[in-house]
Amino acid sequence: MDNRNGFFKITDGGNNVKMRYFPPIGKGEKLKIDEVIAFLDKAGIKNYDLMKINELISGDMESEAVISDEGCYRFDESVDIKVTADKMYAIAVFYPSSSNGSRMTKEEIVKTINAAKVVFGIDDRVIGEFLNNPRYCEKIIVAQGQKPVEGKSASIEYNFQTDRSAKPRLREDGTVDFHHLNNISNVKAGDVLAVLTKEVPGVPGTDVYGNIIRPKKIARVVLKHGNNVDLSDDGLKLISRVNGHATLEDGKVFVSDNYDVPADVDNSTGDISYNGSITIKGNIRTGFAIEAAGDVEVFGVVEGAKISAGGDIILHRGIQGMGKSNIVAKGNLISKFIESADVKVEGYVETDTILNSNISARGDVYVRGKSASLIGGNVRSSTLIEAAVIGSPMGTATCVEVGIDPEIRDKIKRLKDIVAEKTTENEKLQQVLTMLRKKKDMGVLEPEKEPMLAQLTKNIILNTSEIKTSAAEIEETEKLLEENENAKIRAIKSIHPGTKIIVAGDYIYVHSEVIHSEYKKVDGEIKAVPLF
Repeated sequence: MDNRNGFFKITDGGNNVKMRYFPPIGKGEKLKIDEVIAFLDKAGIKNYDLMKINELISGDMESEAVISDEGCYRFDESVDIKVTADKMYAIAVFYPSSSNGSRMTKEEIVKTINAAKVVFGIDDRVIGEFLNNPRYCEKIIVAQGQKPVEGKSASIEYNFQTDRSAKPRLREDGTVDFHHLNNISNVKAGDVLAVLTKEVPGVPGTDVYGNIIRPKKIARVVLKHGNNVDLSDDGLKLISRVNGHATLEDGKVFVSDNYDVPADVDNSTGDISYNGSITIKGNIRTGFAIEAAGDVEVFGVVEGAKISAGGDIILHRGIQGMGKSNIVAKGNLISKFIESADVKVEGYVETDTILNSNISARGDVYVRGKSASLIGGNVRSSTLIEAAVIGSPMGTATCVEVGIDPEIRDKIKRLKDIVAEKTTENEKLQQVLTMLRKKKDMGVLEPEKEPMLAQLTKNIILNTSEIKTSAAEIEETEKLLEENENAKIRAIKSIHPGTKIIVAGDYIYVHSEVIHSEYKKVDGEIKAVPLF
């Protein structure tokens, strides 16, 4: 069945105005009184009988009625053109001529469309269909713009683990699983490390007014790589040249060779410095040092040794530092236990026990597992310190601090130490310089000491310059010293007397045992909040 909207036609009534109504067919829409009124007002027909018009168009049959006694009018077929808000469609609504009027020609229709400033996408086929089979009081798309074809930004898919923040899984028995960290990406020579999907340019569009519509901008990227990585001839793949460990740093893909030490680091190996990752199957004996640009993994015990890593440090059996061990990592530290050691990491710390150690971490410090005890020493984190037990029933002096980046605080301390040292040194140099000048003025200065005057003056000037530079750097660095008042210290089981709590620069002492609590800033004060 054909579908057609309801419409009307002005017919010749001699000395009056008649309207013939044609009801909708099929799923066509009913004629709206507002549409009729708008047409009559535009045509200049006055004093029409609104009640009769409403009664006429409310019927279901084709019918006719006199709607005005003020003479007959002649109307030619007409069309109204409206453009959608997005300027992509021109919509025509045609109105029939009166019984004594004439129909529009194709040229007249196009001229009316152009008068609405529509110049692009005019559909001759639709206009032709209307001329052959007119449809009135119905929205007909007579012009359609061309939407732009959006392009696609280039993208890179990496075939290795780029998130280095993965943390170890806690087993059901409370121990930490060191075997499935999933944060070390081992690769083989010939492995495809990254694939580039190139950008697809967009195609401009045009609205019905003839304006060009530009597609959205797209991102163009290229593959970047460093050591031990080759770029394919077509520039779309990065391929590992060696067996090793892949990392993504500042948008560049690197592969570091992994240096394996099959036994202990001791007199047989000496100190080890390597531009890559290091795996040590044995222990690191007291007095030896490991320096790696990548990760360090030790399956034995770290004794009073030093480790410096550009990535993560994983210690399967822990640190027995004896007050001599110094551990530094730009990534994370995962250790079975930490005892009598100095530790500084830019990531997080994960361990079963901390005993009498100084630990500084920008990320979280988790002490969990079977023991999960933090006893003695000074432990600092920018964000969170969590342990089952903090301190000991014996009142062991323990300090836990959160809320301020320890790296920035340490830098300020180092700079202040430099200022103090150089200031003291200048005071001593000035005393000697003053004494020598007096001797020279009295004519009793030994000739061999003459050059000392110039050297002392030079040293004072250099020290003064270093003092000014350090003071300026202190001022700039202190601007970065933000207090994180959302930082927390969490004692899952208990926290014992003798523990000093520092949160965002303020501190309190624990004087009696507190259980299942979390310390944080509440309304500017450190409060112990129960854990539920």
